[in-house]
Amino acid sequence: MLYDDFKPIVDLVLNNWTALQLAVEHGMGAPGGEKTAQLMSVDIARYCVENVVDVDDLTELLEDLMDEEFETVCHDNSPKEIATVLILYLGLLKEGRHDELRARIEAMPKCQKWLSVPMHDSVPPQCHGNPDDDSTSSSGEDDDGHENVPTLSNGDHASSSRPSNESEPMDEDVEPGWTVVRTRRKK
Repeated sequence: MLYDDFKPIVDLVLNNWTALQLAVEHGMGAPGGEKTAQLMSVDIARYCVENVVDVDDLTELLEDLMDEEFETVCHDNSPKEIATVLILYLGLLKEGRHDELRARIEAMPKCQKWLSVPMHDSVPPQCHGNPDDDSTSSSGEDDDGHENVPTLSNGDHASSSRPSNESEPMDEDVEPGWTVVRTRRKK
């Protein structure tokens, strides 16, 4: 019962969390970021309802989830702010102070409710491509051996100012968690 009342509150709070929204919008972490965020909301609500939590515990959970699921570290103290709000709202809910809780929720900034949208299995998660997947082509050629060149809205083909057989120099000393993308040379 408490979970059913608290889960929509968690959704509302996370809907307003800019760091989470940006991580999802920019495809941070694994494919399917929106579904991951929705599952994260379920985990957070369950964790809060099933455990005796304080702000520090919940902050650590939020930081861990953002790091593990979205490869994102928040340096803006927002995980602690989110944890503080969630703990406050859970306390009000447990104490039966529904009018005060409702007033605080209504005072929250209005935003698009993207987390509380039901998850549909028929909608594929966002695809970032998998380098091990044989169906993706990273060579710039389609199945017929023709080069794929993006077409601009005016019908012209986009091209690089660099010759296609020349790649930009890359710094080999890359921090863990970052991906280096290289241009392949034409054969």
